[in-house]
Amino acid sequence: MSGALTHEGVVRSVEGGRALVAVPVQGCSSCGERSRCGVGKLAGGGKVSLVTVPACAGLAPGDAVTLAADPDAINRAALFGYLLPALLIVAGAVGGDRLAHTDIAAALGAFGGLVLGVLVTRALPRVPLVLLRRD
Repeated sequence: MSGALTHEGVVRSVEGGRALVAVPVQGCSSCGERSRCGVGKLAGGGKVSLVTVPACAGLAPGDAVTLAADPDAINRAALFGYLLPALLIVAGAVGGDRLAHTDIAAALGAFGGLVLGVLVTRALPRVPLVLLRRD
């Protein structure tokens, strides 16, 4: 996977052909803006993220692994994950206003657009991660 974004992790468990991998959260601990950043507050100061990926043969708990993802897939996921709900919020607000010509209708339309955007985004396929073993 040329040009892939990679993160190191440790296998926590392997069951049914799937591996649970603990990946250390690195960004927030090294950023100078962590006290003012909303993302850091949402992360809750967690030290690891748990990711479930397809397991390769011979993988055991405690094994050090590398997770790799295609940067283009990450960019597409971010585009759909952020832009699509925002566009549907605006479209819902405009649609609600055009139907009833009231602020309440616009707000309800915006809320409906948000719900639709979240549902569509959740239905989209996740970014595929590739598990690479480290020696």
